[in-house]
Amino acid sequence: MPEYTLVPAPPADPGVQQRLPVTVRSDRELRIGNQIWVEQECWELVDPHAPLDDASQRVAFLCATLAPPRARILAGPHESWLYEPDLLDLAGAVRRVHADETPTTRTIQAAIRAALHGDTEVEANLEGDALRVLAQAIRGLEISHGLSPALRELGRKLNQHFDDLKQVP
Repeated sequence: MPEYTLVPAPPADPGVQQRLPVTVRSDRELRIGNQIWVEQECWELVDPHAPLDDASQRVAFLCATLAPPRARILAGPHESWLYEPDLLDLAGAVRRVHADETPTTRTIQAAIRAALHGDTEVEANLEGDALRVLAQAIRGLEISHGLSPALRELGRKLNQHFDDLKQVP
């Protein structure tokens, strides 16, 4: 797995202390525009950065520490925002949970692909079956390798949505 040095961009407020660079490993090759989870924050790679002295062999990037989400998911009144790494994880999890191509899985995969390619006009009608597929995929991810904060929140909100439906007479 390649290692990268991520250098946080200087804070806009001069009174805020500059954050330290971090070293991360990624199972995919990172490039400008990619997002990656660093502890509990999603960072976006915005520019190449000169390698640091102590890690001259590692590729380094200047990063925005407040990355914009790439997708919004609504489950009834519950809204969640997902980032690029979440979408990549979710795409693989949906394929593993539902290997058969159904209209529901095709709709989910098409929405994920569009969001990953920067389409800001993505509108997927994810209702009953699609939300259940997402919930199953999230449970599979949780069991296999854990969840990002955004996927954990989406899982919680999907569960709340299903609980809300059970209470409707």
